[in-house]
Amino acid sequence: MAWGSKISATQLTSITTEQFFDQVPTLNPRESAHVQVISSRTGSTDHLIIAAYTTLDDTTEAWDLVPMMEFLLEGSLGPNTNSFLITGVYKFRIGVRRSGSTDTFTVDMSVRKDGVNA
Repeated sequence: MAWGSKISATQLTSITTEQFFDQVPTLNPRESAHVQVISSRTGSTDHLIIAAYTTLDDTTEAWDLVPMMEFLLEGSLGPNTNSFLITGVYKFRIGVRRSGSTDTFTVDMSVRKDGVNA
């Protein structure tokens, strides 16, 4: 097993409603993806919600309406980091939104897939 190159998504800014990163990784059988989300916010009321959605489709993507996993990232005003693994799915995308209606967030995401191929 060998980890692939780090792929950075385009930064999302002024997040109020759910937004999705432009990186949509496809996994081979037995592959995992290490995902890292780094966020900062204005204010101290809301939290960041990170969600992973999956699809079986390739070109005409029909994304699940309910995420396969979801995290609430609490923290201070400074940068907050959350890392997690995704495995066992064909293709996924990461969405982020705020928990309330007060603060706004700026969020970066990077992905590194392992090099296992079936």
